[in-house]
Amino acid sequence: MAKKEKISPAKQRIIDNYEMQRQMLIKEGYEERLEIISILKANLMVFVTALPLVIAGIVFWGVTKKHGAFSFSIFDGIWFLLLYFGTMFLHEVLHGLGWSIWTKEGWKSIFLGVMWESLTPYCHCKEPLTPGKYMFGGLLPFVVLGIGLYVLAFSTDSLLILWLSLFNILGAGGDLAIMLHVFKYRNAYLLDHPTECGFAAFECF
Repeated sequence: MAKKEKISPAKQRIIDNYEMQRQMLIKEGYEERLEIISILKANLMVFVTALPLVIAGIVFWGVTKKHGAFSFSIFDGIWFLLLYFGTMFLHEVLHGLGWSIWTKEGWKSIFLGVMWESLTPYCHCKEPLTPGKYMFGGLLPFVVLGIGLYVLAFSTDSLLILWLSLFNILGAGGDLAIMLHVFKYRNAYLLDHPTECGFAAFECF
């Protein structure tokens, strides 16, 4: 018999809140559509959504700068690893900040946690949002840590920041894949899923 996954009290409260929000929307006449993808598909979609942007960034750097993008010292590598692990957490904080702007309870509606089996931080929004607001929070880490750091690297000629930006673009590949599903909806509420990659969409016809 498979061992049942142990759920923390905090995670259980998130699941309970999700179910409560879901039932309220259904009772109000909204129809539910799940838009979730597996972790495997999210990782594979990085090759479709983010990798072309990384390649374009490297090519653009190569043709506009006098030096290449690969002259990296061991010291730079150590700093890169430290900074990158820091941006992994900042990535989730930015999701939360982007969503909390639009929630009724502000930051109280945001949950930050860690999937300890993979040491992966994650962010969850407890309130339903309209598609544009959900996309704002979903894309904020890509814009700030990906595009923003790339612009900073270009303006300062920093290879360290360049590679930090490129890896953050890759790290946002799953977010980009999920946001592609958001384009299906205009007049809907999107409720962040508490245990899967994606969201539940609620439309009223």
